[in-house]
This record gives sequence, structure tokens and C-alpha cells, in this order.
Amino acid sequence: MRNKSLLSVALALLAMTWVGSVPAQRVESGHTVPFGVPLAPPIYFVNFIFLYFANPATAALMPAYRVPIPELVYRCLLQNPDGCPYDKVARFFQRQANDRVSRGGDTVYPHYCQTTPRWQSLAPPIYQDPEQINEPLGPDRAFQLAQALGIDHSMILSPAEYSCVMGVPPRTPDQEILYACFIDFTASKGNGVVVPFSSYGLNLNEQGNVLSLCAPHAPCLEANRVFQQLNAIAATCGFTNKLDQLVRQTPVLQFIAEGHECQTNTAPACIAPTTRSDR
Repeated sequence: MRNKSLLSVALALLAMTWVGSVPAQRVESGHTVPFGVPLAPPIYFVNFIFLYFANPATAALMPAYRVPIPELVYRCLLQNPDGCPYDKVARFFQRQANDRVSRGGDTVYPHYCQTTPRWQSLAPPIYQDPEQINEPLGPDRAFQLAQALGIDHSMILSPAEYSCVMGVPPRTPDQEILYACFIDFTASKGNGVVVPFSSYGLNLNEQGNVLSLCAPHAPCLEANRVFQQLNAIAATCGFTNKLDQLVRQTPVLQFIAEGHECQTNTAPACIAPTTRSDR
């Protein structure tokens, strides 16, 4: 019971971050390398754990690499967290995709968007080749990451349990929210999306604007409200024991707490200003 209560509190904290009012970040110096917060290690791991728990094939569509947000897009999103018109910024993404310059080194997330070293190294690395932009993990890498994070087959939802959570058309409003959010988090190559943005932690909304997945009005904001009901959903769909096992055997509560701090410090644009490492 204590694990389930902690999960409810942790998810509530994460949701509060998304709806809180925090001053916009300032544009940093030229040494800043901006990334969408969903690519920050604790946030990425929270999403991966829940997606793999629900459906490993879906989790395998999460991005394998992280890609910096182009500088001018970053500046636009800091000033306009609700999104910047894609038709105005598309050329900056295209220019990046056409850049064949060899790149090396790494960047360091601010302390409030990091996790412990044991897990930090498992997060998506920076892409080295344009072909890696929006490349999905794939089943093998997803399986390896799941094992490293403590997920085993016994805690994965059955097809019937997954169907109970997600539903089929016509879905309930809550199921539609989860369905839309899952698509946004897995908008990598080969997932049928018109413009994949998974490696950026961004989303292209129905209004044609590019914005962070955790910006104030992004689709996954509402999904946090649904996830606060996860204990009740588990009871209804018959996987309470699996949820309890997930909480006990994975670091999900740690990642939720760290993700709360990361989102708090990067709201409202929800972009993390990393810095180049010396390595």
C-alpha cells in the first residue's frame, strides 16, 4: 500500500509541475546546447518505463538519440512556449538534417535535470549522423534498456489489460488523451507521423505549431491528469499486482521526483539548457 500511495503522490507532483506558473528561462550564452526536456534522463526514463510496462512495441518507438533544438527555434520557444509556427521554423530543422559535419563530445544537463550516474549513462546519446535523427530504439535496444531498469516480463500488461487501458474507437475522453500522448512520445521514423520530432522532445500540434511535449498546452499535459488515476485504472483492468511490482522493482519513483525538479526549473517552455562537456 505504501508503494501505491507514493506513486500517487509522485505523479501528482509531476502534474503540478506542468500546470504551475514559472517564469520563462532566459536565453543563455552561445555555449548552451538546448534539448527538449522529454530527452532529459529522468523524464525519458519515466516515459520509457510506463510505455514498456504498457506495451513493449510502443516503447521501442521512443527515440534512440537526442538532437539539439536549433538555436533560433530555441529562442522562439522561450518567448512563445505555446509553440512557434512550423512553416516559419521548418528550414532550421532541415538545415540541421542536411549538416554532414562530424560532431563529437557530449553535453551536460543542469543538475536539476540529471539522475544518478548509474542511470545517467543509459539515456539517449547525442546523434552523430543525420540518419540518427528521430531513429527509434527498436525492439532489441528497448529490451536491453528495460532489463537494465528492472522491468521483467512478468510485470508487462497482457493484451487484454493494455486494451482495457487504451480502449478502441470510440474511446473515452481519458483513453483518447493517453492514445494521443503515446503517439507524441513515440513520433519517431516509421511511426506514421507526417513530421517526426521524437529526438527533439517536441510535438507538432493540430494548429501547425512546434512546441515541447511538456509545454503548457501540449497534449501530454492532460495525460498527467489521467496518470494520477493509475491506481484506479489498475484496479479496474486487473493489473494492481503488476503495478505494485513495477513500483518496487524499478527506479520509477526516483525518476518521477527528479523529473518534477527538472520540469519545475525549465517551465514553461520545457527546454533544458545543457552545456558542452570537456570530454
